[in-house]
Amino acid sequence: LRTAQDLVAFSRNCSLDSWSVGKTVYLDADIDLGGIDFQPIPIFNGTFYGQGHTISGFSLTGSGDDRGFFRYVQSAAIIQDLTVCGSVTPSERKDSMGGLVGVNSGKLLNCSFQGNVKGGTNVGGLVGYNKPTGQLINCTYSGTLLGEHYVGGIAGLNEGSIIRCQNDGGVNIT
Repeated sequence: LRTAQDLVAFSRNCSLDSWSVGKTVYLDADIDLGGIDFQPIPIFNGTFYGQGHTISGFSLTGSGDDRGFFRYVQSAAIIQDLTVCGSVTPSERKDSMGGLVGVNSGKLLNCSFQGNVKGGTNVGGLVGYNKPTGQLINCTYSGTLLGEHYVGGIAGLNEGSIIRCQNDGGVNIT
């Protein structure tokens, strides 16, 4: 992936849950999504190498639960060395909100989200809901986080593993 248009097409392809199974994706450049009609990646079950690049200008608004830059990350998925900057500020139905992932069952390595995240229940700077198979390793969050119940800088609700992660953001509950 090199351009915003590549990322938009990739997200569209991931709407079929079997499309990303076994696929390896490389982010080959920093990408700015400002002014681009980008819909978050619905479901991912492959390997995503961010290669230290940053995706900026990400904005998630509107209504819906289980949302983030990736909506669902499946148990066989790995996302590594990726930084996303932006905001997750839904208007209604706003449970399991995360800057990077709404609901995580996979492995996130050396990933970060920088920006604002707002939601209801299960609101995390990085992941809204980290399921039992979910692993967050060497990940960071910075920004401002606002939620109602189960709110955390790295994960809102954690049933998996959080290892050597750091929250540098402000966490507030209503």
